[in-house]
Amino acid sequence: MADGTSSTPAAAKFMSGLVPSTIFDRIHSDMDVSEEMEEIREVLYEMIKKNFPMGVAATHLAEKYHEEYVSKGLGIELPEDWIQQVTAAEEFEAQTRGPITILFVRLSNTSSFKRPPINSVNVRVISTDREPTADELKKIKQRKENEPVEHAKTLSLQSAALKEGSTVSIVYADSPIRFFIRALSDDDQYEKIGTTLAEIYAQETPPSPLDSRVAIYEIVAEGAYALQDSNGTWFRVIAKKPPQSGQVLCHFVDVGVCEKFPVAALRLLPPSVHPVMSIGAMAREVRLDVTPEESLKFNIKFIDLTFETKEDGVQVPVNLTLSKMDTSSESLPIVDLLTSDGTSITDTLKKPSGVVRLATPTKSSPVTTASTSVTCLFDKPATIQPMTVSQMPMSSFPANAIFAAGPTDISLRQLSLDPMPDYMYAKLKEECALPDSQLDTPPEFGAFYAALIDERWERVQCIRASKIDKQAYCVYLLDVGAFQYVRKEAMRRLNSTSPFKKMLMFKCKIGGIKPVAGGEVWSRESHEAVREFFEAACGEPVVVEPCPPGWSQWKQLNAPGVPTCEARLSCCGRDIGDWLIACGLALPLNEPVPSPNSASLLAFVPPPINIVGGARI
Repeated sequence: MADGTSSTPAAAKFMSGLVPSTIFDRIHSDMDVSEEMEEIREVLYEMIKKNFPMGVAATHLAEKYHEEYVSKGLGIELPEDWIQQVTAAEEFEAQTRGPITILFVRLSNTSSFKRPPINSVNVRVISTDREPTADELKKIKQRKENEPVEHAKTLSLQSAALKEGSTVSIVYADSPIRFFIRALSDDDQYEKIGTTLAEIYAQETPPSPLDSRVAIYEIVAEGAYALQDSNGTWFRVIAKKPPQSGQVLCHFVDVGVCEKFPVAALRLLPPSVHPVMSIGAMAREVRLDVTPEESLKFNIKFIDLTFETKEDGVQVPVNLTLSKMDTSSESLPIVDLLTSDGTSITDTLKKPSGVVRLATPTKSSPVTTASTSVTCLFDKPATIQPMTVSQMPMSSFPANAIFAAGPTDISLRQLSLDPMPDYMYAKLKEECALPDSQLDTPPEFGAFYAALIDERWERVQCIRASKIDKQAYCVYLLDVGAFQYVRKEAMRRLNSTSPFKKMLMFKCKIGGIKPVAGGEVWSRESHEAVREFFEAACGEPVVVEPCPPGWSQWKQLNAPGVPTCEARLSCCGRDIGDWLIACGLALPLNEPVPSPNSASLLAFVPPPINIVGGARI
């Protein structure tokens, strides 16, 4: 870059007056203009443009840069303030949402129609009040090297409240031979830890080299950290493995969950003398005294006994008494739990009747293998209702993207419902394997069934018979929000006694934007772009911000009236409406539609799309 040349494509000449002669000629007052920093900017620009045109998490970009350049001796280490230095250049854009910072480049060879900067951009600026001293930098470096290991030893101990006779609840469960319990008396302390951590880290804005943030190369495997999830809640975690692709596998010591999170979500925990570190791990991994074979049979019944389903369909753990905890086993501690009426969970599971709460069999009606399934009744029609509009949040909330057909038809599910959908699908699979669930007669139109779609059993409503294939039926996937055709042999009756009587899905239309061509019809490229946006998110939560006037009922022919709203949707820090505008596929709602002869309308030529239609995420 010292010779003044640039790797910017030749197409930049068509952007006269919009782009400097070299991509980093615009000098910021705090901008490092050394040859080394300019070279880093050029390299990162090319990496994002080539490999991450839809944006990339800053942590992942730093990791890829280290792998491809630093480890091979082709480049220098990124400086502490590299994000500030990169975003000081006009061709970079950053968005910070929660713990994630996403970097983008404004590609100069995609469109000559340049829009104003997106309002939601929030670039992190590092405080430059004073430079940290060498002694301060040495101390924070030692903290990052030593404290995670020391804190992990503290969190390897269990809370003293978890003992025989204490009231507990199951906070996470895989099966009867692997689940996590937490003492009810620890709940207040659990909430206090999250609140205290939030207060501590709120004081670290803007970022500083001396704060508790950790870089990707500073993460210590099996070290203890604080982590902020997508809801903004703070937890104590153990980093189980070194980071991979900018993500760290974290075990939540007070909950039991083990999930991957971006490195940017992690912070150093407070020093060991702080009250946050005065208590050991609150969640303990345990098992019941059953064999692995029995566990497979008891799995769903175990969930039925230890969780209750509220009227809104949400499952919550019930309070249980820890009657026994045998730690002499070489594997997990063996426990037994008592229900409110003093019944042993282990004994109930092992009884031939399982969790059946119907009339006790008489001598003239001996218990058989089939009688263990009498809780499943298939001779009556099942009833499933959409969630009501009044049950939906009015403020921003996280959700899972399920299906996207286009800007006006996106199916999502509230993240707060997890892990109930996992239980529902597991139980549905089990029930569909029962002989009594098979269809002997053609399905009734309007009735609810299960159907095998993409190798998974889905709850569906039968709409009509196919006009082409007489053995196939058009069905609506109640928890996905899409139509599909399925043959009769791939359909099953639903258990009419199932506790899952709510549709978990809701619909969204992207708010604040309109089609480039005007009217209400979106181009096929915009439909495809919405699908690609969610696919690229790889299952990350979507932040839903409802727009006025709020929620109403979904109106689509033959589809149930689930809740729906116009909303701003963002994922990984990127607003999908702003992204469609940047791609030239949408306009802000209050901006006039360009005339057909407008050069700006013709400037964006999207790639050809061969397949049109919705896609399951």
